[in-house]
Amino acid sequence: MSVRNWVEKYRNAVQNAELIELVDAPDLFCNQVGAWAFLKLAFLWNYAYYTYIPIIGRRYSNMCYVDLFSGSGLDQFSDCSGNPQLILGSPLLMATINSQYPFKTCFFFEANSECADTLSRRLHKLEESSRLTCKYYELFCDCNKDIDKVINNLKGLDGCHFLLFVDPFSTEIKWETMEKLLKLNYPSFDMIFNFQPFGVNRKSYNPKTITEFLGDSDYNAYKHTDERILEALENQYLQKLRKFPNIVKVIKRVRIKSGTGSFYYDLIFTTRKAGSPWVKNIDYLKKVIEKLTGYSVSIIFDPTIKTLNQHIK
Repeated sequence: MSVRNWVEKYRNAVQNAELIELVDAPDLFCNQVGAWAFLKLAFLWNYAYYTYIPIIGRRYSNMCYVDLFSGSGLDQFSDCSGNPQLILGSPLLMATINSQYPFKTCFFFEANSECADTLSRRLHKLEESSRLTCKYYELFCDCNKDIDKVINNLKGLDGCHFLLFVDPFSTEIKWETMEKLLKLNYPSFDMIFNFQPFGVNRKSYNPKTITEFLGDSDYNAYKHTDERILEALENQYLQKLRKFPNIVKVIKRVRIKSGTGSFYYDLIFTTRKAGSPWVKNIDYLKKVIEKLTGYSVSIIFDPTIKTLNQHIK
């Protein structure tokens, strides 16, 4: 499958025209994103639909989804010609996933009041249209303050396993929050964490903020003063994750590039099952996604451009 065909395949899910028509309205807020956000959401949808749900849904009676930074439910970016393109955000993608084994319950955190209000209205629209495939909880608050509510709820469910999606702008997730999740004896979870090295680096000069994010003040990143600090910050975070082998036995990193500069972010995938055959799907996604950039996505989404070669010429 060519990269263009791969994008077009997942465009059908991430840019579901019927769902977008139900939840879009001129008075409702949309998160403004780069075209590379499509690759992140395609990764999430692919893993959930083709790997996580078919395996976990057969084995666990309470398969759940936890989104710590849900946003407004709808994102917008511009294609190569400047045309606005709407795509479904992570909460709406997961709450409407059409599968034999949909999520039993979704938990949506969002601290921004405008995003929270908009997401709530969109979820209600989908509920009224019978398009939701799960029940859901609106936790419109800071996940760092109220993560215990979800943890206690999940611990009280029989046969529970959950998919955790962590998508902050930079350092909004505190290490003490992550540690509560990583210390869980039950239930288990797979995680997709969007690590934003440029955003983290911008906050790294605030000692309080970076200490809360990394969990200690002894961060080795400051041994570097050039671009290596980005890699050092991320490696230090990965080292901390590896200290919890009961939850994190496998770590895979998928780099998503903007294509219009040096900007990138890394999707960090973790699971507790070492040697699992389904991890091969992560390797496949990594291979395909790392051939693409946000810029190439903006070209593929542009209806006036038929091939990448045409645009290059």
